[in-house]
Amino acid sequence: MTSSTPAVIVCDVNETLSDMSGMKARFVQVGAPAHLASVWFAALLRDGFALAAAGGAAPFAVIGSELLREVLRDVALLRSPADAVEHIMAGFGLLKLHADVPEGVRALTSTGMRLVTLSNGSAGVARSLLAAAGLEGEFEALLSVEDAGAWKPGRPAYDYAAEACEVRPAQLLLVAVHPWDIHGAAQAGLATAWLNRGGDTYPSYFTAPDYTVGRLAELATLLAGAPASPSGNAAPEAAPEAAAEPAEADPAEGLVVVTEAGKGGYAQQITVGQHRLTADEPRPVGTDTGPSPYDLVLAGLGACTSMTVRMYAERKNWSLEKVTVTLRHSRIHATDCADCETAVGHIDHVERVLRFDGDLDKQQRQRLSEIADRCPVHRTLHSEIIVHTTVAEAGAPE
Repeated sequence: MTSSTPAVIVCDVNETLSDMSGMKARFVQVGAPAHLASVWFAALLRDGFALAAAGGAAPFAVIGSELLREVLRDVALLRSPADAVEHIMAGFGLLKLHADVPEGVRALTSTGMRLVTLSNGSAGVARSLLAAAGLEGEFEALLSVEDAGAWKPGRPAYDYAAEACEVRPAQLLLVAVHPWDIHGAAQAGLATAWLNRGGDTYPSYFTAPDYTVGRLAELATLLAGAPASPSGNAAPEAAPEAAAEPAEADPAEGLVVVTEAGKGGYAQQITVGQHRLTADEPRPVGTDTGPSPYDLVLAGLGACTSMTVRMYAERKNWSLEKVTVTLRHSRIHATDCADCETAVGHIDHVERVLRFDGDLDKQQRQRLSEIADRCPVHRTLHSEIIVHTTVAEAGAPE
């Protein structure tokens, strides 16, 4: 999971923002079977990717139109082949947004983050899609790989987005439903968010996303709790009519401050936004006035696990009544751990027991246990973590 909010959110368009199911009706209207829509679109992506892999490119509309002529060649059409191709291609400009997109887009912009689109299709299609929903003004720019000279998931497409937004690739976060897009963006140095509306399994051979959400608004909630990006161009000045909006977020949001609670002992006062906590060591080392540091780590993992499972169960409409996560930390000898890469010394071991109350079958319980491992804190604990430390001057403002 990334440690800070991005400077710019980059949204893929086809299938991420747009509901492509409407294209099936266009095929039926020209006399072709609905299932050909999926066959044709998969072939369109295949050929676009092939060109990118070979160092070339062609416009989305050109590839799509030529492939349509081939796909429809042996179909008894209700109109001429040329008219059929034109009718189907025009359908892109008439697609609707997925139901979760308007709420999600407004939730992201309300946090003050910049939004752009980056599509393998044309910017005009993105404009029509967003304008029909009154959302075009929520995006700073509508970018197309036609200006990059290479399709996603090729690196030049993502580099082009970073240049257009005047930030480094690491300051972008790509939102997409396609694992291949997530993988390409990650390889280019971007943070990533997989929009998994269907509860699908992410392919193990692709780089895992930093965030996985079922609805776009969930991403806004996750990002709102992360510290601000430490380096990045400021967002463009707001238009005059937006000057009165309470745009600035609390600078303390997402910041954790730990100070000693008093003279003597080891008790610590923890400030997280408006919340106050206490940490301490158990007796006889400390005075046991609060959880130990390891207890707090386990609490974070447990809370994240429970939230992640709950979100998934709600999306599936499963009868999950209550989630209970029990955790314990210990240290074991590396030689006693058959699954550990380290062969010497001690290994930190966390035992996590999940309890799911509700009318759930065996397969559902198994699936929920798998989803528990997608908790962002779990992913963080299993990834390489870099802690950058500086020493502030005594008496300097905190």
